[in-house]
Amino acid sequence: MKELPYFKFYPNQWITGSIMFMDLDVQGAFLKICCYYWSKECNLSRDQIKTLVPNQWSKLLDSELLMIDDDNIRIKWLDEQFEERKAAHIKRSNAGRKGGLATQNKHSLTNAKALRKDKIIKDKYANDNLLRVDAETQKLLDQ
Repeated sequence: MKELPYFKFYPNQWITGSIMFMDLDVQGAFLKICCYYWSKECNLSRDQIKTLVPNQWSKLLDSELLMIDDDNIRIKWLDEQFEERKAAHIKRSNAGRKGGLATQNKHSLTNAKALRKDKIIKDKYANDNLLRVDAETQKLLDQ
């Protein structure tokens, strides 16, 4: 799948959520983690988070905004969006493949017919480059 250009962010959920009651440095750290997490296709380890925000990661774990699953970080709302995007990508990819095959089959049949028509047309006009003159002009040329 190509790079994910954005994730859905609802300001109202941010302002009314539990994150608003945390220090600004923790809020910024969470947003930084969300962006990095999304850019890595929702696949980050605990060690990567510790390196990314060394002073705030434990507060974020305590707040349950981040969850640990087999030493990997999970952010539920981003995981849900990622799965939606992945499902849409697979659906579009399959539809494109199906349409591409149909177009390819249509073109190969059309090309075969076109080649046959071209051959008939070429045969029909094989002597088209000959100079034709009417009988009167031919008499003048023969003199």
